[in-house]
Amino acid sequence: MNKYKVAFHTLGCKTNHYETDVIARQFNLHGFEQVDFREPADAYIINTCTVTGEADRKSRQMLRRAKQNNPEAVVVAMGCHAELSDTADYADLCIGTQGKSRAVQLVKDALNAKAANAEKNGGIFQVDSYKYDEREGHHTYDDNPAYEELGISEIQSETRAYLKIEDGCNAFCSYCTIPLARGRVRSREPDAIMQEARTLVKAGYKEIVLTGIHLCSYGLERGEPSHSVALLAGELAGINGLERIRLGSLEPLSVTDEFLSVLSNNNKICPHFHLSLQSGCDKTLKAMNRRYNTEQYRQVVHKIRQIWPLAGITTDIIVGFPGETEADFQTSLEFCAEMELSRVHVFRFSPREGTRAADMSGQVSPAESAERSRKMQGLADQMSLAFNKKIFNSKLPFFVLLEKLREDDRLMTGYTDSYAPVLVAGLDAKSSNKLIQVKFTGFDEHFLRGLPVKAD
Repeated sequence: MNKYKVAFHTLGCKTNHYETDVIARQFNLHGFEQVDFREPADAYIINTCTVTGEADRKSRQMLRRAKQNNPEAVVVAMGCHAELSDTADYADLCIGTQGKSRAVQLVKDALNAKAANAEKNGGIFQVDSYKYDEREGHHTYDDNPAYEELGISEIQSETRAYLKIEDGCNAFCSYCTIPLARGRVRSREPDAIMQEARTLVKAGYKEIVLTGIHLCSYGLERGEPSHSVALLAGELAGINGLERIRLGSLEPLSVTDEFLSVLSNNNKICPHFHLSLQSGCDKTLKAMNRRYNTEQYRQVVHKIRQIWPLAGITTDIIVGFPGETEADFQTSLEFCAEMELSRVHVFRFSPREGTRAADMSGQVSPAESAERSRKMQGLADQMSLAFNKKIFNSKLPFFVLLEKLREDDRLMTGYTDSYAPVLVAGLDAKSSNKLIQVKFTGFDEHFLRGLPVKAD
């Protein structure tokens, strides 16, 4: 009997991509052959996203495309969109944000059911993770509040290895469906984290990125201190062969003096902080149910730069939030400029069913949101240019973790520890995953450019 063929497609965050890599390994261990998503397969697994309306649209699009690739295949809707939306019209199997550890067996069962009932075109096999609590007004965990172990990854789709340490979110920002899709905070056991980290380093990875849905909540449900993720990074630093540790998205109020003190004593920590902002206007932050204000954010940025003057500080910004006036937007724009951020991901507000923001008054027109997005992105490009110039003018030695060779111009891509993107000339594809010193020769708003420093 030939092997079953399985194909994957992932939308959304780094946590989703990590989960797909780990689940793909489980399929491989159970005898499945992984093929490209565009090829014929027996099962297509789409790890979906629901963070915006566009993410929902793309999730549905990819599920339909899988069915077009092979109408006889088992099409699996997995993840956040699958958790909150009815996917019965374009998927045979729905696995939400829990049950992923059982994905191999569930897919095998679905394939067997298809084979036994081919004339009925299979059916929808729903895996329920949550139940809707009318009193609470949101989904709650059905059975098991523990972190769901998916197994350990050895090979991932990127040069930097992602390591998931936490799932769920308790924040309930007024615009966000993720707590509804992912449930409450639950943290991975330290032994499992350390075991996977050692496995990744043994497999050749030099940088590990800690990721989760609400990373700063790691250990929260166990009563651990708010800087537990920093303490964990300290434990990881003891692994021989691990060169860099990078933290995922951080909440401003979690970046305390103690948090920064722990990190400052860890020379493997990358001076790159994705410090969640969402808006630079206090009125909008309050409407978003964000728990900090701009002054608190300003103080955190100041403290980071006291320790790491060339730290990369990246963030996400939402424009066109309900009730955001032109004056509010200008306030947000000016605050972002003051913070001199190194990179900004700009999102237009997208009303999500089940959130408070979807029903708020003062909805901003799509045309106005688009114009604000254009202005914010223009500022983001200016700040990226200024950050790259600052790195270039520092004349300090910088090391770059090389990623892949661009086919069009034969330049290697990579990142500094502060997450400045770099193009390096004079190398070939064999240089991937090497950490080398680079002398910068130029820059623009997108990249620093440089040449390898030859060892004596």
